Formats: sequence, structure tokens, C-alpha cells
Amino acid sequence: MKKTSFVLLTLTAAASISFAADTAAAKKVTAAPKVIKATVPVAPKVTFDFLPPVVAEVSGKKLTKAQLIKKLLTPFGGKMPKGISQPDLNGAAANMATRFIELNALLPVAIKAGFKPSPELVAKKFNDSLKKVTAVQLEQFKKRLAMQGKTVESFIAENKAKKEVQEGIAIDAFIKNKVKSLSDIKITDKDAKAYYDANLDKFKIKAAPKGSMSASHILIMVKEKADVKTKAAAKAKAEKLLALLKKDASLFAELAEKESQCPSGKNKGSLGSFTKGRMVPEFEQAVVNLKTGEISAVVETKFGYHIIRRDASQKATTKTFAEVKEQLKAGLKQEKVQTALMAFIKKTVINAKGKSYIR
Repeated sequence: MKKTSFVLLTLTAAASISFAADTAAAKKVTAAPKVIKATVPVAPKVTFDFLPPVVAEVSGKKLTKAQLIKKLLTPFGGKMPKGISQPDLNGAAANMATRFIELNALLPVAIKAGFKPSPELVAKKFNDSLKKVTAVQLEQFKKRLAMQGKTVESFIAENKAKKEVQEGIAIDAFIKNKVKSLSDIKITDKDAKAYYDANLDKFKIKAAPKGSMSASHILIMVKEKADVKTKAAAKAKAEKLLALLKKDASLFAELAEKESQCPSGKNKGSLGSFTKGRMVPEFEQAVVNLKTGEISAVVETKFGYHIIRRDASQKATTKTFAEVKEQLKAGLKQEKVQTALMAFIKKTVINAKGKSYIR
């Protein structure tokens, strides 16, 4: 289900002021001075006048203009956010109406399927989500809550009591279950090949820029101001990995995936192509001194200790179907599941006689 933001975005608007000056010729010395008036353009007033008295209805329930306005403005203390444009307001209102229709159309279907709103379901959802965040993210979340005088526990307790939150999480669980039920949708090799043949341009790889270099690395990260003992341990680990590579250079990709502390590890250590000046000097110089396929000694930079391999520069080519087949099949399946899910939601809304009156 495509997620939409239903909260108004506060935009930063810069007010431009222009002054009109009269450039008429000077009068006689005895004439009274001409008054020059400055004009200030007034920004168009943003209003809710475009909303009808009843904004939307579904399954006999109605969303009134007053209710929608309250929902939209509550996050901003009940006031219109500064800098908001009329198109932004219109879009946010339309999204809010759509959300009202979809939630109320899906809720009875979700309950019938066994996904009943409850405080327990809310608590489980929040606790499961908290288990998936990193320690840093959790700490940042706690700090934001503390600024509001809340704790994680009080935040969960507060949301457990909200009917709207209970219903939203019940529907979310139902939708996830629906997606799971659609997972038996099949994409054949024939389907994928047909897409590949019809979209060859999407699988073309451009040649690396002239004068650029290509390299992969394994990084054992250590802070520049770390103590001697910590640096020595990090360097020793890098030296140990280098010893393994001297025995078998073909292990580079495997070791990069397992040991490198750079995001490039997920890509077998590849940094792709880069031009001069893009990397720190020590790293760049090491690459310059290497021949294609060669692996460096341990190189120290402000990021830690690197083992670098110079790679051949990328030539213009097209990925073969065999190279992209599995990834392509997964993408086409995801697209097909999404299409089926949206069709299901649309049908549910139609059955519930959902309708928005925003024009």
C-alpha cells in the first residue's frame, strides 16, 4: 500500500519586497515635493474555502470540513503553518480525505480477518519496532521524547489508549498479511526476458569518466584521535587480513563483505570510479601507485586502515540477462504484488461506497 504523508509541510518562504518609484522629471524649486509610495506585494491568503461542508464519506460515516481542519492543524497548535501554499494545503486535505476513506473501508475487513484493534496490538507493534532500531537511533528517540516530557514507556501507554492508533495498527497488520498472501504470485523467466528485451537502455553501464580511477578496499575503521592501543589493534587486524590475501587474492570480495567497516563492503568493497581529488590524499596516492589487479600494503588514513585493490576502469557495456535475471524477477514480482494490493484496496473502497468531495 502506497504510504502518503497526511501532515502539512511547513515551508520556508522568503518574502520579496519591491518598491515602485516615480521617475518623473524634477519640478521647479518652489514646487511641493512629490510623495513616492512604496508598494508591498501581499502573498495570496491561504484558506480552507475550497472544502465542502462534508469532505468525504464511507460506510455511512462522514468526515466534515471542521473535522478535517482540526486533524490537519492540530500538529501545528491549531494554527495555519507559516509559508504554506494553497496547492500544498489542497493536497494535504485531499490526502487526509483519502486516508479517512481507506481506513474506514478497510477496518471492518481487517476485523473480520481477525485483526481486531486493541491496546495489546499497539504495544506489540511499538516494542517490535524498537527492537529493530540501533542503539544510536533509540537514544535519539528517547531524547526527542524527553524534550516533550515523555519516556518511551509513557509514549507507548499514551498511544495504546488512542482508538485511532489501535485501528491504524490493526489495518497495517492486515495489509502486511495481505501482501504475504500475494507472495505466491509468480514471475517466469519468460516474463523477465520480455521486460529485459523491451528495456535494454535500463541495463546499459556507462564507461568510467576519462582520467578516473577504480578501486575496491577493505577498511578497518578507527578514529583519528584514538589511543595508541586501539590503533595498534585495528592495524593488526588489517595486517592479518592482508596476510590472507597474499596467500589467496581471490578472497578479497569475501573478506570485504565480512570484515570491511565501510558501506562499500556490501558491494564487495567496490568504490567504483572516482576522479582525482575525490579521495583523501593517502588513499589516492596508494591507488595511483598500483597496477590494475594489484593489492596495496596497509594504508593509514584519518578513517582507519585500508587494504586497497586497484580495479580495471569500467568500459561501456550492457548487463546480460543472466546477470540481472533474479533481481529483475524480484522487482517485477514486487510491482505485481503492489498492483494487486492497490486493486484490492480500490475494490474495498468501492464496496464501502467511499467517496471524496474535494475538487
